[in-house]
Amino acid sequence: MEHTNALRFSSFLQFGAAVPLGIFSATIVSRLRFLGLKVAGVDIALFGGLMASSMAGLSGLLSWTLSWPEIAASRAAHVLHVAVFAIGGPGFVVPFGLLVAGVSLAGGLSQRLPRWLMWFGLVIAALAELSVFSLVVYDAAFLLPAARLLGFVWMICAGALLPKSLARSRGEPQPEHVMQPSPYQQVK
Repeated sequence: MEHTNALRFSSFLQFGAAVPLGIFSATIVSRLRFLGLKVAGVDIALFGGLMASSMAGLSGLLSWTLSWPEIAASRAAHVLHVAVFAIGGPGFVVPFGLLVAGVSLAGGLSQRLPRWLMWFGLVIAALAELSVFSLVVYDAAFLLPAARLLGFVWMICAGALLPKSLARSRGEPQPEHVMQPSPYQQVK
């Protein structure tokens, strides 16, 4: 196998990228809960984000397995290639769509996120959920990179635009010199 090192490095990066996705998922769900949202969309987002992170990590590890010449030359190599596509393709993108949909709906309907970002997220989530058809119709595979790329743009916007405090989420002015209470402190 002539590209062993490239495949190993790519697998390393894919596995490594799964960790920040899991951290983002936990952090954005924590922020939504801190802002007082107790709706199913928040829990759906957490499930989707952690599942997508797990699938991305597993796909990276299976790709790393394929980087070993003796495994790549075996009969199991084709099975591993197909598994990497299934896990890293629709296995990642479909739950990622749940993360995007959950945060978009919870944040948008509560007016914690701008309406345009909610609708942008819902379009991405629809593309992500439709990508499951790539398992039965190969021509639907174009939805996988579309949902993935647009989803990462959405993540940056959502992370930047979600309010950091309850007062900001209500539009109340806040003096900059006042320290905000920690989400771990009990507010009376």
